Order: sequence, then structure tokens, then C-alpha cells
Amino acid sequence: MVGIRDVARRAQVSPGTVSRVLNADETLSVTDSTKERIYQAARELNYDIKKRKYNRAKTTTIGLVSTITRQREIDDPYFSELRLSMEEECQKRQFNLEQYTLTDIFKKTKMISNLDALVILGTIEQRSIEKLLVYNDTIILLDNPDIDLAVDLVYTDFSKVTKKVLSLFVAAGHQEIAYIGGYNIDIDEQGNEVANENEKRLKAYKEFMTEQGLADKISYKLGEWEPLEGKRMADELLSERAANFPTALLVGSDPLSVGVYRSLQSAGKVIGQDVVVSSYDDIEIAEFLTPNLTTVKVNAKELGKAAVRLANEKIQKEREVNVTLSFPAKLIIRESFVPD
Repeated sequence: MVGIRDVARRAQVSPGTVSRVLNADETLSVTDSTKERIYQAARELNYDIKKRKYNRAKTTTIGLVSTITRQREIDDPYFSELRLSMEEECQKRQFNLEQYTLTDIFKKTKMISNLDALVILGTIEQRSIEKLLVYNDTIILLDNPDIDLAVDLVYTDFSKVTKKVLSLFVAAGHQEIAYIGGYNIDIDEQGNEVANENEKRLKAYKEFMTEQGLADKISYKLGEWEPLEGKRMADELLSERAANFPTALLVGSDPLSVGVYRSLQSAGKVIGQDVVVSSYDDIEIAEFLTPNLTTVKVNAKELGKAAVRLANEKIQKEREVNVTLSFPAKLIIRESFVPD
């Protein structure tokens, strides 16, 4: 059986230093590189940090790190529903759920190692996840499928449902199809936002248009994920493509669609006739827009519950392999786009 002394030899430090680091002794003064070396040695030797004798009686604690801004959570209830479903599932299992920002986590590496699991909501850079894995190897990524690391993944299959909607557009005779959405935002360990176009819905849109021989008709606008930005982007599209405005719009979220509706209707466009619109989320307002909004329903509640369930399986040593759970989404047909 691997013990403290084995870890100490591998990390080239004293057993006492290993014990104090793994016990998160705040009075110990050692460099971050030494701490990382100790945690790395423990992982390489399969030394079970979380099940140390002094730690067995404590309540299971899961850390939730969200990269979603408070304003975006207010604008898009999808994210608040994810978080609330995790809270409910943890309460049901009598787990503690502690919430942190990404910058908090990187400033408190001792705390990371004492968490039984870490769930990260939103997209962060792969190199940042690699650093977190040094301190805690039970990580579940929620809504961040493009990571190739030894972690569990839980996400909605946006690619499949996006191509389904676009296929219905084409089947209804539309070829001038544009996308309005938001930037993908990666967060680094300093909390800096790194905006890029590596967003799941946009990627699927580009792939589909290319596969259908419509690459020359690819047209999209990106901005912040909020209603006013939806209006701004639709206004720009109306100005730039006045002579050949798209007959179909795919919008990245229902909150963005609120702004898109305002822009189109102000310009005299009849939604559902002059231009069809489909969106994502199926939040409450979608049913009450005029015309009511065709949109993709995402089961945020089940995603959040699944993240906690996967964390528990790893904590209880029920499995060693990493799991990827891809949840389907359902297209809700309403008046803004009725397929043929």
C-alpha cells in the first residue's frame, strides 16, 4: 500500500512536508511548485488524498465553479436552472455545494484538494483544467464538450439538433440562412475572458452549410448573449443585406431572439412569412412572443442532476473510467417557423 513516505520520496521532500501539504496546513510555507510536485507524486502513485484517515467523517462537498456572469444568468434562465438543479440534487443527497469563481479556485489550491469533486459550468481553457487536475482529479465539465482530458463530460448535443433545424429550413425552400449568436467565452485562471468563434451552434451551422454546398451563403453575426445585442446584430444584418435579406434566421438563444424580434418588426418584416426564425432554450418568454417562437428545448434540470450523480459515482469509487453524457434536445414547433 502506498504511504506518505512513498509520496515524499517521489516528490523529493520530507514526509512531514507531504503530510502538512495534503492536510492543507496554512502555517506551512512552501512554494507553489513544491505543492504541485507533491500532488503530482500522489496522483502518479495512486495515493488516495481524499480518503485520508482524518478526512473520512466529513460531509461530501462538491465545488461548483461557474464561468457564467451574473448578468448572463439573469438574461438566460437556462444557466440559473442548471445551477438550481445541482443545488437541489446536492440537498437531496445531503452534500454540501460550495460555489466559487475561477479566480477564487486558482488562488486557493489547498481548498481544491479538499473538495470531493469539482464541477465546472461553462467553458474554460484546457490548460487551466490541466492545472486543476494536479490538485483534484475528480472534475466534471458541464456544457463544455470540446475538452480532451481525463474528466467526465455532461452536455447537450447542440450539433445534432442544430443540423436538424437547418435541414428543416432547407426542406422548406430556404437557402439564404443566417446565424445570430454570441461569442464563445473561455476563461483563464486569472479570470480573463477570451472571446472566440469556437461556439457549438455556430460550428454546426458552418459545417451544415458547407456540407449542403451553401458555403458561399454563410452569414453570421456574433456579440454578447443578451437581448440588446440581438437587436443590434439584427439591425446590422438588415442594413448590410437590405437587398437580399435572409429568409431564415437561426438565433443562438431565446433572450437574443427577443432583440431580433424587435429589430425585424421595427423594419416591417413579418416573422413566419418574410423571414422564419428558430432559436434555443425554450424559456418561458418564447411562448409569449408574437408570433410565438419555434425553439430548441434543452433539459437543463437533467444536466445539472447528472453532473452531481457522476461526481458521486467517482467519489464512491463506483467506477474508474471517465464518462461522457450527451443529452438530446427537442425542437418545439411554434408560429415563427412551421416546417413543411
